[in-house]
Amino acid sequence: MNVGSGAFTIEFWMKAKASDNPSGPCKEGNDAWINGHVIVDRDLWGPDLHGDFGISLHGGRIAFGVTRASGDGNTICSSIVVADDSWHHVAAVREAGLLRLFVDGKAAGQGGGPVGDVSYDPQGSAPPVLPNERYLVLGAEKHDAGAEYPSYSGFLDELRISTGARYTGAFAAPTGPFVPDASTVGLYHFDEGAGLVAKDSSGAPGGPSDGELFVGGSPQGPLWAQSSPF
Repeated sequence: MNVGSGAFTIEFWMKAKASDNPSGPCKEGNDAWINGHVIVDRDLWGPDLHGDFGISLHGGRIAFGVTRASGDGNTICSSIVVADDSWHHVAAVREAGLLRLFVDGKAAGQGGGPVGDVSYDPQGSAPPVLPNERYLVLGAEKHDAGAEYPSYSGFLDELRISTGARYTGAFAAPTGPFVPDASTVGLYHFDEGAGLVAKDSSGAPGGPSDGELFVGGSPQGPLWAQSSPF
C-alpha cells in the first residue's frame, strides 16, 4: 500500500480528550502537523526530497499536512474541535494543489497543497534511509524523535485509505463499518480484540497490508478496547 502518486483520502473514526492531548494551538503551514499528537505518520526523515504526509490532533483540532520537498508543503487545521470525548468521523483528502478536511461529513478546512508525486520512494529520501521509513505508522511519531513530537492518546476505529478524492463537499457521515471497493487500498476495522496484528480487509491487489502493533510506554499502549462509534 503506497498512496501519494495522485489524489488520496485517509479517513477514520476517533474519540479523544483535550486533557490527554494538550499540544497546541494548531498551526498551519509547511509540516506543522508533526508538532501535534500524531495519529497518522508517513513522514520522511530529513529534508523531504520526495514527499511525506501526516495527520495529528493539535490544539483539539485535526492538522493535516502534505510536503513534496523542503519549502513545498502545507498543513491545514480543522475549524471544528474534535477533542471533546465524543466519536467523530474525520476525512483528510489530498488532490493536486489542494488539501481538504471533513469532520462528521461537514467541510472543516481547505488550503493549498503541493503538486506532484508524494508516494514513498526510497531513492527520493535523504540518506540514510531509516529502517522504518517506508511504513505508515498510527498513533505515534514513527522515528521516536523526542517529546516535541507527541503520540495520540485516544480511540481509533475504522481506518480506510483510498486512492482518489472520495469527498469534495459535505456528505452523510458513515453509519457502519466501511465496505471495500475498487478505490480502497487499506482498510482496518480494528476488531481483532487481542494480539499484535491489525488486519487489512481492503482486498487490494498485492495485499493484504496487515499492521503490526508495537506495545510499550507508560501507561502501556496501544491497547485493544471495546468502544465503537456504531
